Amino acid sequence: MLPLLIIIIGIILIFLNLKAIKKEDRSFEKILEREEVNNNKDYDLEILGIRKDMAETVLELQKEIEDLKLSINSLKKNEVKVDNIINNHNYNKNSLKTDVVSEIDFSNKIETTKEETLKSEKQRKVKILLDKGLTDDEICEKLSIGKGEVLLIKSLLKK
Repeated sequence: MLPLLIIIIGIILIFLNLKAIKKEDRSFEKILEREEVNNNKDYDLEILGIRKDMAETVLELQKEIEDLKLSINSLKKNEVKVDNIINNHNYNKNSLKTDVVSEIDFSNKIETTKEETLKSEKQRKVKILLDKGLTDDEICEKLSIGKGEVLLIKSLLKK
C-alpha cells in the first residue's frame, strides 16, 4: 500500500506541476504581449515625432516658396513698368548728338583747395628729386613721406 500511495502522490504532484507550468506559460505570454504593446507605442511615438518634424519642414518650405513667388511677381511687375516707361518715352539717340562740351561754361575758374595744392606740391617735389636721380628711399627721407606714396606718385608721373 505504501508504494501505491507514493505513486498516487507522484501523479498528483506531476498534475499540479503541469498546471503550474501552463500558468507560468500564460503569464509569460501576457508579459510578452504587454511588452510588445509598449514597444509598439514607443515606435508609434517616434513615428509621430518624425511626422511632426516633416510636416513643419514642409510648411516652412511652402512659406518660402510663396515668398519667392510673390517676389518674382513683384519683379515681373516692375520689369513691365520699366519696359513701358522705356517704350513710352521717346528716347531718340539722334537727339543726343548735340555737342555737350560746348554747353559747359569754362569761364569760371575753379579754385584749387589746399589738399590739391599739397598733393601737386608733393608730386612736383618727388618729380624734381627723381630727375636728380635719387632713390625711392632717399626721397622718403628727404620729404618725410612713406615709400608707398612715393611709388604711387612715381607711377602717376609715368602716365
